[in-house]
Amino acid sequence: MFTARRSAGWALALSLVGVVLVAALPAPAAPELPPRPATAAYVNDFAGLLDAGTRNELSEIGRALDEKTGAEVVVVTVPSLGGSTIEDYALQLFRAWGLGDREKNNGVLLLVDKERLLSGESGKVRIEVGYGLEGAIPDGRAGRILDERVLPLWQEKKYAAGIRAGYLAVAAAVAEEYQVDLSADRTLSVLDGYRAAERGSDGLPWELLPLLFFLFIFLMSGWGRRRRRGIWWWGGFGGGGWGGFGGGFGGGGFGG
Repeated sequence: MFTARRSAGWALALSLVGVVLVAALPAPAAPELPPRPATAAYVNDFAGLLDAGTRNELSEIGRALDEKTGAEVVVVTVPSLGGSTIEDYALQLFRAWGLGDREKNNGVLLLVDKERLLSGESGKVRIEVGYGLEGAIPDGRAGRILDERVLPLWQEKKYAAGIRAGYLAVAAAVAEEYQVDLSADRTLSVLDGYRAAERGSDGLPWELLPLLFFLFIFLMSGWGRRRRRGIWWWGGFGGGGWGGFGGGFGGGGFGG
């Protein structure tokens, strides 16, 4: 009994020592972030990936969208992440710059790491979304924007074009969320094609609705009930569902 108690005491002591040692370890260094612009800057090309024309166009779109919705869509390119993951860097930058309205939390950050972009590594781009816009840009939609708009152009070494396409697709999603009349604004009219292409892509494909309707009729029919014990009975629509993606990583977002 004495030996068992002494062993338990040693185990407790060693556990406490381990906790103390872990607590004494230095915390991971916070990423070195670029300073927050003194005035609203929707395009921050610290890595020099954008030409002047693209910078001006995206800046005008970001400003016009902000004026109509209060949402801030910001693109930031950096030379490197300094050893941080793009998820952590994007979240820290998003918070440090305070993107979006304080109450609505409706900012969006498109972050691009030039070092990983040119080397072809993963973790080179991320869309960080404020909680207030997670319904407009859930993970699924953010992923499709990167996969369908950005990455194909980058594979052709069209880096500025890829960033532009990603920014416009994000801005289009925000404009749709706030029901902005794009036809009434010359600057924002370019978003119309992007909004139409993205609309309805996060739920059940509309082409399947007729099939589900007839399946429902079949299940509710007397014949379906008679065959309940047969191989044709699929059960009802309860439990689970066809909902789209939701939530997000950290403040909400998706990277590639």
